[in-house]
Amino acid sequence: MDFATLPSLSSFLSIAAPSLICLAFVWVIWQTESLHVLVHRLWQLVHGKQEITDPEVRAFIDEQTSLISFRLFAGVKVNSLEQARQLIQWAKHNGVQMRALSMCGELFDVELRQIRQHKLPSHLLQGLRLAGVAIGMLLFIVSTTALSLDQAFLTLKATQRTFAATATQAKSLRAVFPFGPEPLRIDDCSQPASLNATRTSFTENEVGILCGVLKDKDTAAFIKDALKDQRWTCVLLIAFAIWLCWISFLAWATGYVAKHLAARRLDPSLPDSQLALDFGN
Repeated sequence: MDFATLPSLSSFLSIAAPSLICLAFVWVIWQTESLHVLVHRLWQLVHGKQEITDPEVRAFIDEQTSLISFRLFAGVKVNSLEQARQLIQWAKHNGVQMRALSMCGELFDVELRQIRQHKLPSHLLQGLRLAGVAIGMLLFIVSTTALSLDQAFLTLKATQRTFAATATQAKSLRAVFPFGPEPLRIDDCSQPASLNATRTSFTENEVGILCGVLKDKDTAAFIKDALKDQRWTCVLLIAFAIWLCWISFLAWATGYVAKHLAARRLDPSLPDSQLALDFGN
């Protein structure tokens, strides 16, 4: 490594480290829907590990810490620590993984310990979500493939024909596939336009325009700039494709897990609850 890069690297790390810590706090606050972690950390920075003297206040803080810990590790938004204990007991009794309840999200009613049947997605919606995953994967493959190419995709204004080009040749989109038409090279421009048109699938008019472009001294710089813009576009498309796959898959998985759990028709009551019997009749 060049020693000249060390100061810039250290400055980058000095910015990246606090940023990652802030992002971690934001994620925890979003996941737990509470500022308790941030406030508790600020308290420790000011007072160190000094214990709270009042037993009731200390018990309250410990209860809030336990509640937030459950929300963070289980991923289930319970409203109280007692509700968390009941949910743990119910999940153990029925053999339900806490991660499955977290995957269900708002489709699972934490208080009633059952799936909200009226919110379950339809088969059509689940199919559309899988289609979103497939589209995202296809877009990712196409974008990553285009990112590795050294050819810029351009369009002729005269004929609105899209083609792939380098500084020395141009070829139609069909030429990208095996056994497609041959490319039009700058050395071929000395041949008759009709011959080049037959061999490359361009029209004679397009051959004349493209030969003029290939012979232009500014073409190499233009292709280089177009290729740079194309690659940045591919990077953005790759990021969008990953986001689309992730969002679509999570939505599909939420519906799938919720439907699977609903099909089990689990008793929402706690295992040690007593039935209220009316002995008066």
